[in-house]
Amino acid sequence: MKVKAIFTTMAILLCCSFAMAQQVSVNYNHNASFAQYHTYAWGSNNTNQIRNSILAQVAEQDIEAAMQSKSLQKVMENQNPDLILTASGGEREQTSYNAWGMRGWGGGMGSITPQQNVEATMVVSLYDAKAQELVWRGIAQNTLNNNGNKNQEMVEKAVQKMFKQWPKN
Repeated sequence: MKVKAIFTTMAILLCCSFAMAQQVSVNYNHNASFAQYHTYAWGSNNTNQIRNSILAQVAEQDIEAAMQSKSLQKVMENQNPDLILTASGGEREQTSYNAWGMRGWGGGMGSITPQQNVEATMVVSLYDAKAQELVWRGIAQNTLNNNGNKNQEMVEKAVQKMFKQWPKN
C-alpha cells in the first residue's frame, strides 16, 4: 500500500512539474479599435513596478521594442499619449517536490525532496488615456532560474508571446 502511495505521489508531482513552464495570457477589449492608437507613454503612477533592476531594464527594453513593432511611438506622459503603459511584477517563493522510487519484491524505496523555487509574474497593461480604461493586458508567469541570462531570455520570450497576441485592427 505504501508503494502505491509513493507512485501516486510521484505521478502527481511529475504532472505538476510540467505545469511550471512559462504561462502567458493576454486579454483585451474586443470593442476597442487598436488602429486609433499611435503613441504611448510609461505611466508614472505604478506602485507595483518590477523591482529587480536588471530584469526591469530588460523588460522595459523588450516591451518598448514590441510597442515599436506595432507602430506605436513613445512620447512623454505630459504629451497626451493615446495609451498609458505600465509593467508590474512580483516574485514569491514556492516549494516543489522531486520524487523518485523503486519497486521491488516485497516493497520498495523512495524519496521525496523539497526544492525552493522563485515564481515570478509580470503584468503589462495598456490603458486608453482618453477613456481612462484598460484596453489590453498581458500576464506572464514562470519560475526564475539561478542563471540571470536565462531569466532575461524568459522575459524576452514572455514579451514576444504577449505581443504576438496583439489585436488585428
